[in-house]
Amino acid sequence: MTQKAVEIARQEGKQFRSVRLHLKEDGTVTMDTQDMGPKVEEIWGDSDYEFWVHVPAAAVGALAFELLREKYAGQLGAVDAFRDWCKLHGIDHEFDSWA
Repeated sequence: MTQKAVEIARQEGKQFRSVRLHLKEDGTVTMDTQDMGPKVEEIWGDSDYEFWVHVPAAAVGALAFELLREKYAGQLGAVDAFRDWCKLHGIDHEFDSWA
């Protein structure tokens, strides 16, 4: 597995904030934030403040299950939408049917 990282939110200006999402080579998922600005210096006495959440590779399946449940709950076309979403994002998947 290759490592991936993307910035998912950014606020410029006097109070700066960057939120990034990482998929590490070992399968760990991390979301982190960096804050900078006068409020950070006032509260923390430093030029920046960083915080994060790590989800270990062993828990990524449970994370995916809950995120998918939340995203597709109540949608009768969920299977088709999920298949299309996987295609769109290059997620390896298998679609099958039975009649």
